Amino acid sequence: MKKIATLFLTFLCYVSYTQAQTSGGPDAYGYIWRDSNDPQGPAYNWIDILPLPGASEVRFLADDNIKGSFPIGFSFHYYWYDVTQFWVGSNGYIGFTNGQISHPFPMIPSTSLPQNYLGIMTSDLIFDPGNNAECWRWTSADNDTLVVSYIDVPFWDQTSGWVGSNTFQVILSAVDSSITYQYQTQSGSPANLTSYASIGIENNSGNIGLQHSYNALPASSYAIKYYYPSNTTFAVSDASTSYNDNTETGGLFLSKNGSSFTMTTEVKNTGNQNLSPFNVFTRVVNGANAIQAQNNTTTNTLTPGQTQVITGTNVFNPTVAGTFRFLTNTQLSGDATPSNDQKVQELVVVDTTQSTIRLSYDNGVEAGLGGLSWQGGNGGAAIYFKPPFYPCNLTEMYAYIVDNPMAAGCSMVVYDDNGTAGAAGTRLDSVYMGPSIIAIASWNTATLPTPLTINSGGVYVAWVMDGDGLTLGQNQLLPVSNRTFEILGNAWADYRYRETEDLMINVGIKRISGVSVEENVAETYFYNFYPSPANNSIAIDFSFPSEVNKLSYEIYDVQGRLMDKKDLTNSFINGKLIFNTESYTSGIYSCRIVVDGHSIVRRFSIAK
Repeated sequence: MKKIATLFLTFLCYVSYTQAQTSGGPDAYGYIWRDSNDPQGPAYNWIDILPLPGASEVRFLADDNIKGSFPIGFSFHYYWYDVTQFWVGSNGYIGFTNGQISHPFPMIPSTSLPQNYLGIMTSDLIFDPGNNAECWRWTSADNDTLVVSYIDVPFWDQTSGWVGSNTFQVILSAVDSSITYQYQTQSGSPANLTSYASIGIENNSGNIGLQHSYNALPASSYAIKYYYPSNTTFAVSDASTSYNDNTETGGLFLSKNGSSFTMTTEVKNTGNQNLSPFNVFTRVVNGANAIQAQNNTTTNTLTPGQTQVITGTNVFNPTVAGTFRFLTNTQLSGDATPSNDQKVQELVVVDTTQSTIRLSYDNGVEAGLGGLSWQGGNGGAAIYFKPPFYPCNLTEMYAYIVDNPMAAGCSMVVYDDNGTAGAAGTRLDSVYMGPSIIAIASWNTATLPTPLTINSGGVYVAWVMDGDGLTLGQNQLLPVSNRTFEILGNAWADYRYRETEDLMINVGIKRISGVSVEENVAETYFYNFYPSPANNSIAIDFSFPSEVNKLSYEIYDVQGRLMDKKDLTNSFINGKLIFNTESYTSGIYSCRIVVDGHSIVRRFSIAK
């Protein structure tokens, strides 16, 4: 009782202190905040966006997940850089990069991941089909205001499921680059009063930020406004690596003695100063960290916000099966944010002479943390698998089960990647594994009654619980694939720990008729888009070893919206595709090109 009373007294004292303070800052960059109790602060003025034209619900938020990305609708100036997209976290925050935040909630600023986010009311909130929680977003017709509103969102509660209700919103204004948090109603409190709430803003390195309050909940009918500095002398020279090979830096499977791997990466000037040319060091290393192939490439001069795609001339030849890493480092002298210099991609070279070829991003070592399990027994997890050759047959699925104290069953489900922008789409098949056949602390095999043929792209393989207590293996030995997803109810999201661990789901594939086409061969037919970045038009050259008769393409933006598509029927050997991008806004786009049934994806950037 004494400890509880002391904690409660401390809690009350902290609340009274944060309510008495009506302004704060500046941080190192110059941001300050004022609240609606300050004579010079904002007036509380709730914006009801639900009836407004263009308002859109953020669907499939659940417990501790994040959804996105979504377009802001304009370039919003945040610290020294511009942001154009955002992710919505179910725990009361929006990020300008993809990063999941859950209890215990960090103080601001913090150099631990994630960074680059707005903590509106970052606490242990929950969206569930059984409660009334909603989240909506709206961009004004003038494209100068973004509002994201959380409506009737309760706190998670271990006993009752949820408790309380919170309605709050964030407003981004392009007019003055300000950020406003508004709290219409706040009732209830989290079950755990340790590291339970954080309100503030944080930059892309986590070195700079401005905390409004920590471990204190806001009052109802209350507003906080963050003011962009009218002038700042804070100079930032920062070069970062955006991605390796694909925008997710997702792992790849390569064939032993198959096609060579070209090291392609994108780097960016994420500071506010022009950058003179600097070196980009790309290499592939084996498990002993021995370099297998490397490149040192000098960039162009980069203006703030400008990107450049780097393609190494030296390639990696996968002659030995095993796990490798493709690493990129920007090497700018005096770099302000070393934490964003490097990207690491997992490359798994498989022996394709085996009768059944097992595709696995883990090394079979379970972390011993108890395994992954979702309370309620209605969740799951998935991994995206892109085979190293086509066509092939998917014959088996594997799941490492750590424990099953409640004797639950599970299903292994296969989805095509024909969803929006390559997301999980059509359900192709599933195999149910009953409790009596599930082995503990072991791999469990689900054999498809009819093999599935994969001619291009890849598949999502999901492990779906059919009861409480069932736990899936976790592997935390580096590298990680960045290909994992979590499933809560019907809501899919990037797995919250995808940057630090792989979940233990594997697949087995077989060749068809003993002959398959290496996917990377198709990759070598196409060069990179140019110019990079582009403005009103962009082109890509191709050169085929023999005549092809059918070529098609689809272009998607980062939100997965189809921008353009076309089927071309002709005779092609050498040539060029030219795309009109006058109507495109600044950002990254994906182009999926299909040549006689074999597909590749090339990405390009637009800068207006």
